[in-house]
Amino acid sequence: MSNDYVILFHPSPRLGFQAHRRVELPLCLLHPATPLVHAGIRVKLIDQFADPEWERKLEEALREKPVCFGVSCMTGPQITRALAACRAFKQRYPDIPTVWGGIHPSILPEQTLRNPLVDIVVIGEGEATLLDLVTTLANGQPLSGVAGIGYRDNGNIQLTEPRPFVDLNAQPPLAYELVDINPYRRKMFGADHVAYCSSRGCPYRCGFCYGGVMHKRKWRAKQSERVVEELVRLIRDYDIRGFNFTDDNLFTNLDHAHRLMEAIVRADLKIRIGKLHIRIDAIRRMDNDFLDLLGRVGVERLTIGVESGCQRVLDLIEKTLRVEHVLEASRKLIGRPYVPMYLFMMGLPTETPEELRQSLRLAEQLLEENPRAAKTFNIYTPYPGTNLYRLAVQMGMKEPQRLEDWPPMNYRNVPKETPWLAPGMRELISGLDFPLMFLGTNFQFKKTHPVVRALGKLYLPVAQYRVRHMNARFPIESKIVKRLGLFGRQD
Repeated sequence: MSNDYVILFHPSPRLGFQAHRRVELPLCLLHPATPLVHAGIRVKLIDQFADPEWERKLEEALREKPVCFGVSCMTGPQITRALAACRAFKQRYPDIPTVWGGIHPSILPEQTLRNPLVDIVVIGEGEATLLDLVTTLANGQPLSGVAGIGYRDNGNIQLTEPRPFVDLNAQPPLAYELVDINPYRRKMFGADHVAYCSSRGCPYRCGFCYGGVMHKRKWRAKQSERVVEELVRLIRDYDIRGFNFTDDNLFTNLDHAHRLMEAIVRADLKIRIGKLHIRIDAIRRMDNDFLDLLGRVGVERLTIGVESGCQRVLDLIEKTLRVEHVLEASRKLIGRPYVPMYLFMMGLPTETPEELRQSLRLAEQLLEENPRAAKTFNIYTPYPGTNLYRLAVQMGMKEPQRLEDWPPMNYRNVPKETPWLAPGMRELISGLDFPLMFLGTNFQFKKTHPVVRALGKLYLPVAQYRVRHMNARFPIESKIVKRLGLFGRQD
């Protein structure tokens, strides 16, 4: 075994052909891998979704015995591929530990460790923990001295003391050299974009979000100077001038956000920001000068969580938002040079068809009032550790008892058993999931194959009829497009 070699594997969220294939930089592995690289440890990072030659590269990587085999995994279909990769690894090196990190094993470490293919879990952020763990394994020291992990000891599951959050401003420069960055370039708004993160966490308590579990409702941000330096590096080394910010809530502190935007303008980076998440209440607190500043920075799209057009549902999910506030904030964005993308959910616990109709009406109003506006509807998924998950369990949801039972959980899939849904809602949201893409008079087809665009234009009046009348009977087209990978492919 080489004491300075680690393999990290990023499992694909889905397999097969997808018409709109969006591949994002695996920041979930790049962040914990970077301290290893700076400590002189060799890292081989393999991304199953981004790299069509991942099998060959994994086979090559396995020619040398590593200290450990690490994977990062969210709740849902990634678990299937992560288990398959670990099974293949164990066939080659049964005595070398597999290490799981990411959202799902952090929230359910003990259940994850009950699977024989998982030896160790990293709980929470991985930058400091993974380096400590790899060093401990390489030196043959006891795992009990590594904070922030779970492991099996003679068949008993042990969880060590929690590890404090890392200092984002003290982390070394991200090791982009571990990946070929070209597959992750996403052409948007006239520029190549990649994922970038400048802050972590969110202080709000939305009942559907795992953030409160992972980040303990604490928000931390990189200093403005640090962010500018990192953006300059990506521009200089990779000729990338577009960035999709993955921050949960960059505008938690408006003073910080304003300083950051001003720093980017002063640096004259001439960048595009294709995605920047913001809450309705932040928009309401921002004055016109601040909103204008976003345009000068290069913001092309704001993603804005609305979730529902029904006040009862908003209160249930603890969104701390009123429907009239959505319209008030939206009207402040009319005429500005960026796209407000409003995010809705459907199938929330106890939501009725009439309450879903209120969401559709609100979405239509937002699109009608602002010609630049866009929207998306996702299917609610009960993620573990959240308040709405506990409500779904109270309403009769059977909790998955094994790690391998979680893959069906994802936002484009309605599980077979949905006791948290009101009568008639399961069929309704399953049937409207695809037609809702066409909601609004300003719908534009994405850049895709000419045949797909032609079929979409033919289907447009059918979709609009279904949405207008909430008609989800015989949703043959939805099943076909998902099977073909044209929309929300299911494995």
